Amino acid sequence: MNIFYQLKHQPVQRPRSRRQQLGVAAVEFTITLPVLLLLLFVGGEMGRFLFQYNTLTKSVQDGARFLSANIRAADSLAEIAAVNTSAENLVRYGTEIVTDTTPPLLPGFDVSATNPVNIVDGATEVSVTATYTYDPIIFPDALVIPLWQGIQLAVPLTASVTMPRL
Repeated sequence: MNIFYQLKHQPVQRPRSRRQQLGVAAVEFTITLPVLLLLLFVGGEMGRFLFQYNTLTKSVQDGARFLSANIRAADSLAEIAAVNTSAENLVRYGTEIVTDTTPPLLPGFDVSATNPVNIVDGATEVSVTATYTYDPIIFPDALVIPLWQGIQLAVPLTASVTMPRL
């Protein structure tokens, strides 16, 4: 048969009723909502990850800058240890002087500040390293789902800065 004849003689379909359209919209919404929520939470988690990584790197840079500027004035081993402690406090808490109520910049991260123990003219570098384990909020390790048993979501972050002594 001719294609034009078939198209011309097809029965006209009535438009769907408003009630049927609402049912289709509800099904589409039900299908797309979990995908949209997952994208929303993943985007938020990535923002949190980048914020905490930025906090880690900036605090390590501040500690290395402090250590680099103040280590030359230290004459004895006790003064060097005090400068190291101040640099570690600056990285961990954001301030040199720490009280019992001072909150850390990031909860539970490890900081080490190193420099040459015997300071002589020509010792050139100081180094500050901090390690932090990022634990996501969306799927914490405490969540017991059989699919997630072997998957480790915690990500170790390490920032290290080496600067010349000023």
